Amino acid sequence: MKTPASIVCLMFSLVVAPGTRAEDPPQPSTAEAADDTPLVNPRVVDKLIDMGDYLRSLPKFQVDAQVSRDTVLESGQKIKTESSNTLKVVGHDRLYAKSEGDVRTREFFYNGKKLTQYSPYLKYYTTVDAPATVAQTLHRVENHYGVQVPMEDLFLFGSDQAQIDALQAALYVGPSIIKGQLCDHLAFRQEGIDWQLWLTRSDKPLPCKLVITTTDEKSFPEYSAVYQWNLKPNIPDTQFTFKPGKGDVAIALKKASDQGGE
Repeated sequence: MKTPASIVCLMFSLVVAPGTRAEDPPQPSTAEAADDTPLVNPRVVDKLIDMGDYLRSLPKFQVDAQVSRDTVLESGQKIKTESSNTLKVVGHDRLYAKSEGDVRTREFFYNGKKLTQYSPYLKYYTTVDAPATVAQTLHRVENHYGVQVPMEDLFLFGSDQAQIDALQAALYVGPSIIKGQLCDHLAFRQEGIDWQLWLTRSDKPLPCKLVITTTDEKSFPEYSAVYQWNLKPNIPDTQFTFKPGKGDVAIALKKASDQGGE
């Protein structure tokens, strides 16, 4: 596993213009590249914004992801957990998500009016009134209830100018093959976080892989997701409305402020 320090060295040694290939002519030395290349490459930022705009323009999609996440024990030891995740979206007002992992399994149903969170093994569910769009709903449930829907970050890339302004580095690393597909490897740095994004080399850019390293913890825990996309999924409308089964129990969804007070 590469440390954040080695990633930075790699980024400076491989900084080239997006679109070049490994077989292109040799680039300037590392020192020359560091002198000539801005830490925040505007072309890399543009790639991030273009990807976010494209994702938000899709009429429907299904994306599956294999996710690994580091949990740090009090002793400082890192424990890696795995989960399989699915996100299905139609328009701007219907969403289904599921995360099935080592620690817990949850499902989310949103039909433009209500959002339900369901724990199939515990057989608990909670339903709240929701705003009229996916984006508004994700924002509300995270801010009010501290609930994060799997892969909700896909809706946020490049949409917040404050996040763009917070970037301390945005670099092009080079071409990379992810699950047999040619991708462009981008690397970003902001306060407390280093993150890397692999995008399909296409005029319709899709994320292939995401790695986030928390740098303000000495153990540098990581989150990693590898994506598989279907832009023409067949999703029945019934997928987005939760129907409780035998033995399912409704519980109240506590606000984040109430949870913090416990």
